[in-house]
Amino acid sequence: MSLTLLTAPAVEPVSLAEIKAYLKIDQDTEDDLIRAFLSAARVHLEHMIGHHLITQTWRVLMEGPLGESFRLPLQPVSDLLALAVVDVDGSVTELDVSGLSIFQTDNPATLANLDGFVLSSKQRLQIDVETGFGPMAEDVPEPLRLAIKMIVAEWYERRLIADPAQLPALAKALAPLITPYRSFHL
Repeated sequence: MSLTLLTAPAVEPVSLAEIKAYLKIDQDTEDDLIRAFLSAARVHLEHMIGHHLITQTWRVLMEGPLGESFRLPLQPVSDLLALAVVDVDGSVTELDVSGLSIFQTDNPATLANLDGFVLSSKQRLQIDVETGFGPMAEDVPEPLRLAIKMIVAEWYERRLIADPAQLPALAKALAPLITPYRSFHL
């Protein structure tokens, strides 16, 4: 299985103005650094909880054979955009996305093969999906937005990007904010 980001988020869950107010910063001299921390904090938080925050488009390439249902490694999945079968010679056959149904209540999302198409072990299924809570910063749950602010504040103070799990005080403060949104794989 491979994942390719096709369209990155258009905005960050926390704006530059919001984080500067949170950090009590008035000058503009470090805006580029703060923007980098915001982006890195979003990506890091997405890895920590297993969810994309802001709408983004991904291509998932899954090896055959596949059964009647299969799990996507991305969530939350808001839309199926395109579906195709890729043969061993690289030829692509487009399929109708209505042949799949999303079961988002599962964690991660499960796709059901409604049309019953069969994929051989030499073929791959290419699925373009839209993920994320929504296209606007306000679509992201407030506890996750606060978590980003806390991560950026810690990184800004330390002047380095560090795994929040390796910073005990930060990890302890983040736990109640992110645990309800964390994906657990059983």
